Amino acid sequence: MAFVDSTGRSYSALAHSLPSARGNGEPLSGRFSPPAGASFIGLAVADNDARYVLASSHGYGFVTRFENFTGRNKAGKQLINAGDGAELLAPVPVNDAKTDFIVSITSAGHLLAFPLAELPELDKGKGNKLVQIPPAKLKSGEEKVVAIASVKQGGELTIYSGRQKLVLSWRDLQAYEGSRASRGNLLPRGFTKVDRVETA
Repeated sequence: MAFVDSTGRSYSALAHSLPSARGNGEPLSGRFSPPAGASFIGLAVADNDARYVLASSHGYGFVTRFENFTGRNKAGKQLINAGDGAELLAPVPVNDAKTDFIVSITSAGHLLAFPLAELPELDKGKGNKLVQIPPAKLKSGEEKVVAIASVKQGGELTIYSGRQKLVLSWRDLQAYEGSRASRGNLLPRGFTKVDRVETA
């Protein structure tokens, strides 16, 4: 079991070493030593060979093996460098790195889907550009990546926007397909402000 903080560091612990569900739990900061001001943003549980996508709000990311999340250092290990002003997104599990679509959605409602195989696999770093955001909008903070997902072949993506939800089938996602680092297409009116996504 591994945890990722807002600075891009990862921390791991054996699942059986965590408190049982009957107690009140314990703060992760008591077990690990994250940098001052850091918060935990996500967790990953998998076999060492399982793949995850790590990405930042500036639209950069990479595929990595779960093994790269693990280590024995209480201060964690640097896994992803978000860059100045960027926020990290929670790790996203991959079903099949050869056939999945990676989906990136920006705060302006642009969705881009492309084969996950186009995204390099790294042990750590900043990664490669996932989706194009106009530099001026990125620099001003006007637009950023708000959600990513790895959709299995034949699967679907559910987008939640306020009280509404939009289900995009594998075939629907073809309308948003483009090459890695391109702009993507706009989501329908009413769904451009995305709160969260789910895959099935």
